[in-house]
Amino acid sequence: MSDPTDKFAGYQTGAVMYAVSAKIEAKRTSPPSPYTEDELMDDMLSAHKFGRNDREREMLKRVQGIGTSRTRGTIITNHLDRDLIRRVKKGKKHQLHITDFGSHLLSQLPDSLKSVSMTALWELALADVAEGRANSDLLKQKISEMVKRLLAEAFASRGVLPTDSTRR
Repeated sequence: MSDPTDKFAGYQTGAVMYAVSAKIEAKRTSPPSPYTEDELMDDMLSAHKFGRNDREREMLKRVQGIGTSRTRGTIITNHLDRDLIRRVKKGKKHQLHITDFGSHLLSQLPDSLKSVSMTALWELALADVAEGRANSDLLKQKISEMVKRLLAEAFASRGVLPTDSTRR
């Protein structure tokens, strides 16, 4: 097997290249089709495809996706019950569509909470506690610190100072 970079061996950064030919084609793009529950569960299992870099993809492979085989269906059901997504019948299948409420909530969350790699980090940390390689109290402390930081950032971004009742 040859190295994939071999095909670029004759090129150098900054070199001037001349096009042999080009053409313009008028086409339209379309958004990806909405998930079915089975497709979503498959992508939850193979979440490594959505890692932003090799390190994230490897970490997501180690945790074998988001959730477990027992919890993936429950995660989807909880999102349906909370009106974050809804089933829409399309032919013989039901597609999952995000609701306006789900879209609004998603837009309000910081990127770190929407990241599949954050989920993988928590899965690895929980596995370490379960296998005795990490202290559960330390994990609780880290979670508490993260929640406090995220809340402080949320209040600061809205120009609101937390009151005593919001500091608990």
